[in-house]
Amino acid sequence: MVKHLHKSRIETALVLLERVLTGVITSRSDLVAELQTLYRERGIEPFRGLSREGIYDKEIATVYLVGVHGVGVLSPGDFDNIFYIENRSMEALEIVKSVTEILSPELKELLRKKTEDIKGKSWEDKVFRVLRLVFTGTILGYYPEMLLVKAIKTYEIAYPELSERLINYAAFYSAYKIAEDIALGKIRSPEDLKIQKYAYCLKLGFQKCKPSDKLIAEVATAVYKVNKTTLVRLFAKGVLPKLE
Repeated sequence: MVKHLHKSRIETALVLLERVLTGVITSRSDLVAELQTLYRERGIEPFRGLSREGIYDKEIATVYLVGVHGVGVLSPGDFDNIFYIENRSMEALEIVKSVTEILSPELKELLRKKTEDIKGKSWEDKVFRVLRLVFTGTILGYYPEMLLVKAIKTYEIAYPELSERLINYAAFYSAYKIAEDIALGKIRSPEDLKIQKYAYCLKLGFQKCKPSDKLIAEVATAVYKVNKTTLVRLFAKGVLPKLE
């Protein structure tokens, strides 16, 4: 059922991968432009929160992961002229996976170095590119949820100054999972919604990652295309995005 929610997104990624593999698309900027065109034609919204900044470039992670984990036509490191952000992010993720109970000083230094090798406007942006890769893989069902939790907590140790933003990222993920449950009909009342908002945070092992109703409603509307009747039943009018 969950994979059905992403059927159009995955099908679009397959079209784009074919164009990469056959040499029709030869640069990242071309891929971003093609992705944007196809998404708009097919009514697909990139994975995003309330901000739309750089969302189509970030959505390249979807194409990459479908290629690597979905159909196996890509290996990490392939087409580096296009997937240079995702390839470096995958290298950083491998370090996260290798962490056992404690992030040693040596691994911490290696993780910071690998992360800072990623192309981005700031080191903060680079950290969240790695998390974007794990987030996307988790939402699409390629990675276990606990890998995302591990990545967030590992980066919290490596970059303690980002602690608050990293907790917010856990809230961002929670919003997606709650919106997903709404789309699947598992949340049927405002009471169900309230309980799940608190429960999901605890499930992930974070004390303060409760997502806002505004964020959940935005994701449910834009990404999961939940119908207006359901949204009006679950959310106060003031938090709902503009509905068709």
